[in-house]
Amino acid sequence: MLKNKLTSVVCLGSALALSACGGPEAEDGAELSQQSAALTTASSQGCDYEATTVQITTSPPQYNIVITRTGGASCTLTTGQSVVVQTVPLAAPGTVSLSGSSMGLAVGFTMKNGWSGSAATIMAVRAVDPTTLSTTRNADIYCDYMTGSILTGGANISANGTDLSASGTKACKIGGKSGTYWVAKFTDFFTTTTPPVITTI
Repeated sequence: MLKNKLTSVVCLGSALALSACGGPEAEDGAELSQQSAALTTASSQGCDYEATTVQITTSPPQYNIVITRTGGASCTLTTGQSVVVQTVPLAAPGTVSLSGSSMGLAVGFTMKNGWSGSAATIMAVRAVDPTTLSTTRNADIYCDYMTGSILTGGANISANGTDLSASGTKACKIGGKSGTYWVAKFTDFFTTTTPPVITTI
């Protein structure tokens, strides 16, 4: 049953990944800053937000993951305010997932873990304060050293609004365990730094 559920999540992530665009080759910085590679939306505390992935340089390639407050019927905060959550080196990040609750925003994506071409890909998870747009928690998920990379991943706030679940596929070991699929469960994601419980299949 768990495997079937995981497969559905992974397939959804793969379908979303197909919508991500490759970075442009143009050298003009102004043009690059306007190129969007991935877009998703969420709401928190009465305001709407969107996440975009923007290529900012081509040699070497770099990408900014940007969160922007877009409004909302009951939003009293400044519309159009944005912040760079992460600058990603060398390769475009995997499809960005954005979810929200009254506790805050959660952003998840895969990214190269460094400037070396051989650097592993990790799963990055960020907690963002919807009022200040500051990052309040970095919670990255790594493969065991020198065993491979995370392939795909997404993160979503649980129905209770406080916990978070991240899942995807991998080609590595996590905690000494092989397997194609991984799931990480965070308890009280916004208010603690408790490490996730990770299951692999």
